[in-house]
Amino acid sequence: MICPSKPTSVSRPRHPVSEILGEIADQQVTVELVGPEEEARWNKLIRKHHYLKEHRMVGESLRYVAKQNGRWIALLGWSSAAFHLRPRDAWIGWTEAQRHAGRHLIACNARFALLTPKSQSPNLASHLLSLNLKRLSDDWQQHYDHPLLLVETYVDPQRFEGTCYRAANWVEIGVTKGFGRSRIDFYQLHDEPKAILLYPLHPKARQILSAPVMPPAWAPYRRQANPRDYPLCGQQTQSLLQALGKLKDPRRYKGWRHRRVASIVAIATAAMIAGNDSLWDIGEFAQSLNQNHLRSLRASRCRKTGKFIAPSETTIRRVLQRLDPAGLDTLVNDWLRSHLKDLDIAALAVDGKCVRTAAKINGQALQLFGALDTQTQLFCRQIPIPSKTNEIPCLKDLLRDLDLRGTLVTADALNTQKSTAAHLVEEKKADYLLVVKDNQPKLFDKLARLARAPAGVFFPSGHHPEPGPRSA
Repeated sequence: MICPSKPTSVSRPRHPVSEILGEIADQQVTVELVGPEEEARWNKLIRKHHYLKEHRMVGESLRYVAKQNGRWIALLGWSSAAFHLRPRDAWIGWTEAQRHAGRHLIACNARFALLTPKSQSPNLASHLLSLNLKRLSDDWQQHYDHPLLLVETYVDPQRFEGTCYRAANWVEIGVTKGFGRSRIDFYQLHDEPKAILLYPLHPKARQILSAPVMPPAWAPYRRQANPRDYPLCGQQTQSLLQALGKLKDPRRYKGWRHRRVASIVAIATAAMIAGNDSLWDIGEFAQSLNQNHLRSLRASRCRKTGKFIAPSETTIRRVLQRLDPAGLDTLVNDWLRSHLKDLDIAALAVDGKCVRTAAKINGQALQLFGALDTQTQLFCRQIPIPSKTNEIPCLKDLLRDLDLRGTLVTADALNTQKSTAAHLVEEKKADYLLVVKDNQPKLFDKLARLARAPAGVFFPSGHHPEPGPRSA
């Protein structure tokens, strides 16, 4: 396994808890970032006190110094995570594409050296680690414009026991194979495997890194992956096929070459997760899949060669156009939500939209009414609006199968109706936030007067809402 830089560890004898806590309180230690004027001193001390005798670290890196009453007592260095680490990748459960997109959200504790005698503070190392981890993600965000989800380190069992990491709740997940990088793209076996320890900085670090689609809070930090890389692991592929197994094939039996409609839709779903947003790109993604991918997706075999074959762009297009859009939308979104590990809906945005460039057989525009989970950015449900009605009578049908107890439902001014509010509060046990505009002047004026009341939000003296489009 690749081990770009190998941190040290400090083993300590165990002491009673009361003695440890009292000792920490007396130490008054702090962990601070090393400034430019202190970097040369930090490098010199690392070369002197760290067993690797090397201050350089790979990729993004931060240097810290622990001080006790202004005196340097320890040095800590963090660098980019290893490119390939089989036990770590298996523990996270992510694919190669996910690793390319999220590896920068992991940091490596590459250097750790105490400058004090070992017998002076037996619990000092784990205490310093805890102090450093409390600020590490925020400091990384400030320097490199992204936070961290997970940290890793390596312990040489021939030199150290890793007691300080285990005392700080790090988890050992395996060992490396004993390879080290000697130059670019070349690794040499040194027969010194290291124990791998991990510490999640976020309680759901594994779920976020391995999710088919990152939650919205972390999606902006995801780096662009190759749209031809397959984005799902084997377990996710199997669960997707199982979820899509409920689809009914809309094609006639005659002339079938790709017999499993779930396989075709699963390929299209994986393509869109990888970043392909057009049917042409989805077709190119399908043709780039290797035999292992096609086998896991249960693709059809060629009768002559026995190899798995990918559906063409025209096949994918015909299948998607004939499927029931509401049923397909429900199946895919339910599957995505199940992998985000957060099924409680905190806030739901309800709105209707006219689908661009889409029309019914009679030439009328297609109107869709959707309920969007604002936390996961996924539609919980989406239905078409009949041509001779609007969103108001369709709201109950849209929310019929959703558990909204304690959920905040937001909607635009069109849905600001007494019947809507009563349905949300009395039947769905939800809260609501509705927009009020000039289409209901009496209600708007009442809210404006409440805003000017002493218990509400004050308007400036003599100020009244201006005529024209208004909202409260």
